[in-house]
Amino acid sequence: MKNIINFYVLANKLKEKVRTGWIEIGINKERLESVAEHIYGCLILAIAIDSEYKLDLDMYKVLKMLALHELEEIKMGDLTLRSGITKEEKIELGKKCVKDVTDGLFKQNEIEQLLDEFNAQLTKEAIFCYHIDKIECDFQAKVYDLQGAFSYEKAKEDLPFYGDRAGEIEKKVKTASDFWIEYHKSKYEDDEIFKELINEIQNIKGL
Repeated sequence: MKNIINFYVLANKLKEKVRTGWIEIGINKERLESVAEHIYGCLILAIAIDSEYKLDLDMYKVLKMLALHELEEIKMGDLTLRSGITKEEKIELGKKCVKDVTDGLFKQNEIEQLLDEFNAQLTKEAIFCYHIDKIECDFQAKVYDLQGAFSYEKAKEDLPFYGDRAGEIEKKVKTASDFWIEYHKSKYEDDEIFKELINEIQNIKGL
């Protein structure tokens, strides 16, 4: 019983952790999305997609992976492109944080293996979850944009982080959220569902 309470108390902190990217990009709202709300958004999107498409996926694994995929941020925070940390460094630090957060749980190894699977992106469930994680962020960016809270000039400040694609992306964008959406589009090239969904999100004109 003690392990349940300890784990919940730690995981509950994600309700209070604001998504770093929204702070860095200067979203102009009094209240910004928390990490826990991002997780909720991921779960809702997965459920909606599963409702409309015949997916050859273990949805229990998918939902569990999405529910747990941000556990590392309880300890290390929400690290973005601006943090200067490499993907490999972030994964290694994240593994240590997850081990700490799940310490004492009977199924600690199972949770760690599930998140290792998410990071490796080799199984169809992990790839689906990775796409959900990214597109939920794009969707929220679009929502902030339509609410007038996302500045085009602030979004443009991310261009140096886009590497060789920066020039190509800048030519295509019309709105603030387009910067993020265009940057992430390449991640969905091999998935028709997500390719269609990201285009639909980009074309939303009002809420």
